[in-house]
Amino acid sequence: MSIVHETYPGNEGQDERIITESSAIGDYEDSLEKPGSSFLWVGRDHHLNREEIVSLALAMLYWAENSRLPESMEKVYESDEDEPFDGRDKHSRN
Repeated sequence: MSIVHETYPGNEGQDERIITESSAIGDYEDSLEKPGSSFLWVGRDHHLNREEIVSLALAMLYWAENSRLPESMEKVYESDEDEPFDGRDKHSRN
């Protein structure tokens, strides 16, 4: 399973993949039961595990809310309620 973007004119032959499930099996209890659930390929070169994907997603949501990436991941988790920023306040489809 992949999420792709359309190539831009003149860039034919480039990899259109944004993210793709990896066939690699990680060290998770359900890895064998759920093929493709241990790692994602992000672009062509980045093979990320579940924890790295969560960090990336939180950093991207922080960027969407603040128009810049966080200075550190600790900043992503700062809040009055000590809950991680999740971006749902402005970016929810509900």
